Amino acid sequence: MAAVPCPWLVLMLLQVVLLLACSGAGAADDENLTHLRFYFHEVRTGAPNETSVLVASLNRTGSTFGDLKVFDNALRAGEDPSSTLIGRARGLGVFASVDNSGGVTTIEFVFSDYGNYSGSTLATLGHFTIPGVSERSIVGGTGVLRFARGYFTTEIISFTSDYLVALIDMYFTTKL
Repeated sequence: MAAVPCPWLVLMLLQVVLLLACSGAGAADDENLTHLRFYFHEVRTGAPNETSVLVASLNRTGSTFGDLKVFDNALRAGEDPSSTLIGRARGLGVFASVDNSGGVTTIEFVFSDYGNYSGSTLATLGHFTIPGVSERSIVGGTGVLRFARGYFTTEIISFTSDYLVALIDMYFTTKL
């Protein structure tokens, strides 16, 4: 039978493995997964009562590359523009793709009338694509959404020259 060369080393490794296993289980118990679904309503630049404004544009050869928009769009419970207002999406978007396929957004989702989330916010950052489903990061929050982290997807449901509606699905965890 072979002798264990360093029994104290084996014991130390076992302690580290047990410590990591216990701390990982505890961290998971402190977090909960949340899924929110709502609709983003944007009144496009140039339309009456616009909620999205083109702030800067290079306007070279019809390209949107380099354009900067600022927005304060409605968040609603449904796709219909008259559905319940639950908050606002405030932020900016920069068209950062040379091929005009998308850009980068930073958005603060401010919930004003959304049950337990009223008065709380989520901060987000990431690349959006046109067309298709975009996935972006949730990097923080305030109120009951403090320490939020996760992701959200955006899918454009309807789009006209004056109005855009997108479905938002958010998946994130928060500390209790």
